[in-house]
Amino acid sequence: MSAFLLIIAAAILASCEGPVGPIGPPGIPGEDGYNFVGTTFEFTGDFTPANNYQLVFNFADNGFEPYESDVILAYILWTTEDGLDFWRPLPQTKYFDSGAILQYNFDFTGDIPNDVIYDMSVFLEGDVDLSTLPLDYTRNQTFRVVVVPSDFLSLANVDASDLNSILNSSSIQLNSLGTLEPGSVTDTNIEIK
Repeated sequence: MSAFLLIIAAAILASCEGPVGPIGPPGIPGEDGYNFVGTTFEFTGDFTPANNYQLVFNFADNGFEPYESDVILAYILWTTEDGLDFWRPLPQTKYFDSGAILQYNFDFTGDIPNDVIYDMSVFLEGDVDLSTLPLDYTRNQTFRVVVVPSDFLSLANVDASDLNSILNSSSIQLNSLGTLEPGSVTDTNIEIK
């Protein structure tokens, strides 16, 4: 008898069907895939003895705080030909005919336990006497910085050494903090105007 009631109950429950609900709103048009948000900005500065051949960018002073889990990528505007900018990833090394080496490099400072990055600096180093460098290597140097979630680099199949690969990826939305004009960089702190 209990088996009979169980079969009847199953048949009644299986046949219960209500009206079809309304269709949901359409999604955002675009390609399916990952949706990451990153930040990019440019600055131009001079490497001098007064700033110890180093340009420092404080993120919080400019309204942006990357997380320790973010990746900071930096590029130098190496040359411009026929109106096209050629960006190279940092570190970037210049070998002189004399055998001397100059490197444009960068680093950042953060509080890892609190998941915050405070600032980043771009600096010159090498076995060359920096005070004897031609001005072409120390003045009006332009850098582009891209801050992206680390998952973006591992999942979105982009080449981190190619700035255009990141900028043209459909998997990330890049917010621009702005561009600095030449001469707006102070000795030790870069501020976006």
